[in-house]
Amino acid sequence: MIKHQQAQYIPAEISDYAGHPLINALPPMMSLHDTARMLNRMPHIDDAEKKLPSHIRRHAMMRILDQFLYPTKAHFQLEQMLSGMIRRGYLSRNIADISHQHNLDEAAYTDFKSASRNAGNESLVSSVIGSSGTGKSTAVEAILRSYPQVIYHPDYQHTQLVWLKVECPHDGSVRHLCINFFRAVDQALGTDYQQLYVKSRSTPESMLGSIAQIVALHSVGLLVIDEIQHLDKSKSGGSQKILNFFVTLTNVIKVPVLFIGTPKALELFSPTMRSARRAALFGSLNWGRFERSDQPGRDAEWEKFIKCLWKLQWFEHPTPLTQPMTELLWDYTQGIPHIAVILFYLAQARAVVAGREILDQRLFEKVFHEELAIIHPMIKALQSGRKEEILKYSDLDIPTEQFRSMSTYAPEAVQDTDLQYPNSRESSPSKSQQLINMLEQMGIGKDIAPIVAEQAIAEKPEEDLFGLVAHIRSLREKKPSNSQQPKSKVTKLTPKYLNDDLRLMRQNDSSTTYEQLKKSGGLIDLGCYL
Repeated sequence: MIKHQQAQYIPAEISDYAGHPLINALPPMMSLHDTARMLNRMPHIDDAEKKLPSHIRRHAMMRILDQFLYPTKAHFQLEQMLSGMIRRGYLSRNIADISHQHNLDEAAYTDFKSASRNAGNESLVSSVIGSSGTGKSTAVEAILRSYPQVIYHPDYQHTQLVWLKVECPHDGSVRHLCINFFRAVDQALGTDYQQLYVKSRSTPESMLGSIAQIVALHSVGLLVIDEIQHLDKSKSGGSQKILNFFVTLTNVIKVPVLFIGTPKALELFSPTMRSARRAALFGSLNWGRFERSDQPGRDAEWEKFIKCLWKLQWFEHPTPLTQPMTELLWDYTQGIPHIAVILFYLAQARAVVAGREILDQRLFEKVFHEELAIIHPMIKALQSGRKEEILKYSDLDIPTEQFRSMSTYAPEAVQDTDLQYPNSRESSPSKSQQLINMLEQMGIGKDIAPIVAEQAIAEKPEEDLFGLVAHIRSLREKKPSNSQQPKSKVTKLTPKYLNDDLRLMRQNDSSTTYEQLKKSGGLIDLGCYL
């Protein structure tokens, strides 16, 4: 018998939450400082461990892999998002009110088997999409652990399941996803729903209604679906059907749903669903790689992360961090924290075993090329900055054209000097220069990018950078047929010529062109050399 935490109610923090036992039994809402203290994890290094034999010291070093978490602005945004989703989702599910019974009745009588025909408005659906190794799931789990998973309300004889995290199976089966849901509930509550609802002939359609009833019965505050990109469109039931089911779940029972996945998950969302998410209450969070500072003396999140990680040395005389080393680690990891942590651990472990307790460039190069060869193709794709190379690996970066539909959750940047975030407003590259840089990364030549950027800004002066990129892409991909030639005046690009530009010397008559080139010195008389 699992013993659950009994409800202890706190005064409502805002008037909206007054009289809501499910909300007032939750821990108090956290400030940025509270979030930083809760999330920050730094492994302890005992001085005595630095003198242990190498084969024993390596085991102590493994704390780097599972006990290190550096909170960033994205973590603070995620905590605020989840805090809002859980509480706002409970507003219409008050166990102290008759509406609770109505909610149970709706779950019992709604035909969830037809959910695929009407996905609803997704007002409580959100997502965290980012490349592999950036710490999406780790961050979500760390924040969820700040809440008790199960709370028992003796005055209402009600068991509240604050959050439930379900992982999509690697085989992409919708049926196995449903089974994982029942298994996760049983582990949290000590129930036997899997045995009750999962039979040999059970289909996903037959289990959807049972899932909805369990969610309503136990007042699930947040349903997290991790690794959503594993859903396979070809499997029985179809990925679109199960996604629409979760959306309908939010509309009928008002339970918020959070999807976590790599950029490959974008393929699962239909255009209608993606459009609806832009109107969601909580938006979606683009969980990208670390950003690197492009200004000397100013630390971005990458530099702060490396400085924090670099302190975890089990050496009697730690190696100081240098700027070239920071740049080398960026080159080998491309700002992916999971790879950086693994590379740092492997290099330090090799240094200890070799009896040469120093972290230098040669050591990192050797570890990267010998022990991390499996990720070389992905790192090279990111190093190239070319979209066509990055898109070969679906779990790396989010394509540029998806930024507008994914980055709807953009609260003000966290600026807190106590958290050591930059607070000064230093000059940043102009809008034109940023657009030129983005175009060059898309594969547009350096000579053409400034002209294209200038024209796009002139045509769409109010658009942001991503809107300008989308506008340029639409112009590049637009192929009007002969029968639909544009009647309006087309603005032509005027080329910019340099002094003695060869294009100006070309004439229809080849002999005239030859004389022009000879006169300008563009041709060499080889006779004097023979």
